[in-house]
Amino acid sequence: MTLLILTLIFALLVAVFAIQNAATVAINLFWMTTEVPLVLVILCSVLAGAIIVLLIAVWREFRRKRILIANTIEKFAAKPKEDELT
Repeated sequence: MTLLILTLIFALLVAVFAIQNAATVAINLFWMTTEVPLVLVILCSVLAGAIIVLLIAVWREFRRKRILIANTIEKFAAKPKEDELT
């Protein structure tokens, strides 16, 4: 619940910051130049950062589960079967 509240506060701060910076800025990418509101640049940057963090979190969770499954399989493979004991 605390994480949700902190996330909402952060989102509110970003929104207020973005709205206060509504001037247009020139964006240069290679040979293209365009003018966009600064609010779009700020929100797109925040979105890109959130996507990167999400991808890293998913990758770490996938790796953790894969290691857990490998350890479980190794544990059961190392356990002697009842037929082998007699």
